[in-house]
Amino acid sequence: MSKYIGLDVGSKTIGIASSNGKVAQPLLTIKFTEWEFEEGIQKLTELLKIESPELLIIGYPKNMDGSIGERAEMVDYFIEGIKVYNSHFDDKNIIKIDERRTTKMAKAIMIEAGLRRDKQKQSKDSLAAQLILELYLDSEKNKI
Repeated sequence: MSKYIGLDVGSKTIGIASSNGKVAQPLLTIKFTEWEFEEGIQKLTELLKIESPELLIIGYPKNMDGSIGERAEMVDYFIEGIKVYNSHFDDKNIIKIDERRTTKMAKAIMIEAGLRRDKQKQSKDSLAAQLILELYLDSEKNKI
């Protein structure tokens, strides 16, 4: 069971990573009909029942100037849906992490690793979720 689950939420995918609290690793990508967040949340809920994480770490896509835009509002909407389907999650165990540039970082990592385009497309969301989770883990290490 994972202590933490990291999420990179998009309009038709949820990249997922897991961590025991020390190392983050990509887990999988959930696909759903574009903009049908309820479908995505239902699929995610099944995974959460299996993994039973203590915390959900969710990428929060602020604008480059730090303001909250349409994508961040989409994530807020998604978080509210998670709470509806998973009553044990609330603002105390759902943590938003500024995710600016994580998808671009994931793509750069995969290009450097020499992955083919089809593999990059398959892996970018869960790798972005891993980077989001690593940002959280690093921030926790710096608090010590």
